[in-house]
Amino acid sequence: MYKKIYIYSCIAFISILFFLLTDFIISKYTNLFHIRKNCVEYYKINYENKKYYSYGLAKNCKAFEHKGKTPAYNVYTDNYGYRVGSKNFKNSNQEFKDKIIFLGDSFTYGFGVDYKDSIPGLIDEKTNYQFDVINLGVAGYSPSINLFKLKEYLKYNKNVKIRKIFYILDLTDVHDESNRWVKLDKFERPVIIDSSVEEEIKNIFDYKRKFRTLRFVSYLINKNLRNLKKKIKEPFSKKEKQDFEGTYWGKFTHTSKKILREDKQYQSLWANNLEFGLENIKKNIEKIGSLTALNNAEFFISIHPWRETLELGQAEFNWEKFGEEICLSSNCKKLINFFEDVKRLKKQNKNWKTKIYFKEDLHHTKKGNQLYSERIFKDAFN
Repeated sequence: MYKKIYIYSCIAFISILFFLLTDFIISKYTNLFHIRKNCVEYYKINYENKKYYSYGLAKNCKAFEHKGKTPAYNVYTDNYGYRVGSKNFKNSNQEFKDKIIFLGDSFTYGFGVDYKDSIPGLIDEKTNYQFDVINLGVAGYSPSINLFKLKEYLKYNKNVKIRKIFYILDLTDVHDESNRWVKLDKFERPVIIDSSVEEEIKNIFDYKRKFRTLRFVSYLINKNLRNLKKKIKEPFSKKEKQDFEGTYWGKFTHTSKKILREDKQYQSLWANNLEFGLENIKKNIEKIGSLTALNNAEFFISIHPWRETLELGQAEFNWEKFGEEICLSSNCKKLINFFEDVKRLKKQNKNWKTKIYFKEDLHHTKKGNQLYSERIFKDAFN
């Protein structure tokens, strides 16, 4: 009896040891099972004895992203570091096609969905793939870093024909232009001044390390368990809570300045003032508009409501009017306003929030992106 236990234990130990050794060799000397947690790539910049960071998407990357309670989704980038659909992997910059460029943050990037369900991916489909749709959007980006990305794209793609450039303007851009991104004298690329980024970098999982096979198996199990859990929970899911106070990024639209001045957490988030962020948005988008005109392309700005914009109003700051002002000053062809579409849905469907927004998150679901892309297509392509 003990002899059998000993033999089986030895076999198990040797098998595990062999698996780990094989895994180590595969991880060190091959690219098999290279699945990352995200495709974010940070750049460290030392300037005047201070550390700054900037970031973009890694080139030729494949990742399985998941954050909070939103669904997990696949991410692929091409050899330029732009997000693409898997079938176009490493082949997004097709020179024989006219270009459609999308700029923006996580709403443009397609947070929470596969590429085909992102706004650029859906526009690609709606135009029957006749254009090369370039998605320059990255989570956490705002007009200043988007301006840099557009300049960079134009620098390395001088002979391409650009038809349209879209900027998907988001409420977080106000904070990010005021308190996140800054332009240093010596560097063309804007850098991050948010101190929390160092902790963010520490938490990024390095998938180039050892035991990639084990991580890949874990990834497959995790992916399938999440899908199974979602299917089991859907029929029993509780109704969404109705009480909602808004977010610290959007409070300035509906909460008085007096109340905000007394909110210590809000003040710590907004180290610089609101007007500074709004002015930077205006200045940088005007530059994007000028670059668009120089390339004989049409410039469009689109705006969308958050849940709190519709539930708590815009008594203190009207985002729609601001969008109109920016469009006028940047000579955009049209302001694409998604507000009316969502307001209409709100009247027609009592579950409008969970239909177009993820629970406990401000981003759009697949359905939300579908509706948004329909509005963009109607206003810009018809």
